[in-house]
Amino acid sequence: MRLASLPLAVSLLCACGSAPPAPSLASRPAATRGTPAAAPARPRLPKKDVPLAFDRGLWRLEGTLTLPAREEGERVPAVVIVHGSGPMSRDGVMRGQIGLGFGFEIPVYQRLAEALADRGYAVYRYDKRTCGQFNACADTGFTSLPYALLEVEFATTEYVRDAEAALDAVAARPEIDRERLFFAGHSEGGELVPVLLSDRPEVRAGIMLAPPFHTMAVVLEQQSERVRWSFTMAGQPERAEAEARELHAAAQALRHIERGTHLGAPILGQPPGLWESWIDLARQAPEIAENLDRPLLVLGGSYDYNVVPSEIETWAKWLDGSSRAPHRVRVLDCVTHALNCITQPDATRITQDDIGRDISPAVVAEVSRFLDAHASRARLTEAGR
Repeated sequence: MRLASLPLAVSLLCACGSAPPAPSLASRPAATRGTPAAAPARPRLPKKDVPLAFDRGLWRLEGTLTLPAREEGERVPAVVIVHGSGPMSRDGVMRGQIGLGFGFEIPVYQRLAEALADRGYAVYRYDKRTCGQFNACADTGFTSLPYALLEVEFATTEYVRDAEAALDAVAARPEIDRERLFFAGHSEGGELVPVLLSDRPEVRAGIMLAPPFHTMAVVLEQQSERVRWSFTMAGQPERAEAEARELHAAAQALRHIERGTHLGAPILGQPPGLWESWIDLARQAPEIAENLDRPLLVLGGSYDYNVVPSEIETWAKWLDGSSRAPHRVRVLDCVTHALNCITQPDATRITQDDIGRDISPAVVAEVSRFLDAHASRARLTEAGR
């Protein structure tokens, strides 16, 4: 079994010329009289990736719009992917999860975009503002941005506005059906989805992939226990205690932020203002979600060490009493925080051969069914106007 900890911090044809006269109606075969001619089939366009960027304040965010195979002139539904925490690129590359390294990389958002495009959806993914030349898109703690600017430009509210600007950029494309728009957020991005739907009533539904329910103070405490267990099982007890203590200390510092008693020191290398903005939004998300008039799909995995299954189960209990929209909450067997599947049920015996190198088919199936149901409902509503 290979175990390793991961960083937390936290893209009209015209036929001219003469033609023979048309036959009179009386000379046409009886079967065709009064029957309109069938419209010629429109050309079929292949699936393709299109570069798409948008501007937000100081930032120009580059991205990729994956368009599905479609008829020429056809407008298709679209999904905007919202990143998890850290300096995530448009591809959402993950090498593992808390306490468990995979030994290879999975471009999670790229794979999700490809899978959904194969099912008829345009999918837009973009580089997060925390991923750029100033840090080589690496979670190393290095950045050329002034410390004071980080708290302003990397606040969670800015990620919300980025996602809304991304939606506007996608909706402006001639290939997109503006009546069938969706957000899909992962991890921290999943927590943003209720706020995004509340802000943007034109969005039909939202998908929350591995979203925490509680604030990061609780999540870091859960991660602390998972790290202690995983490294102990890997025969590294000293590392287990050291990393568990670091996470526990960070969780305690975040509780001071929640109480307004934090003295201002960085937490896990990040300015306290960044954590405060995330905490504020995390506190709002459950109540906003409960009062939404549009559906949410909340998915987590039984093998997720970053956002443990109990967080998803709490979402299920919370949304169970909501009568305004048909929400769906599921914990999927064997799925990790990177949305792949580990087939070995005994976590102490995992080998690389047990770790899936692509997104779990169960995740793709759940997301596709949810999108199909609500994209179809949107189309029927539009047709009935």
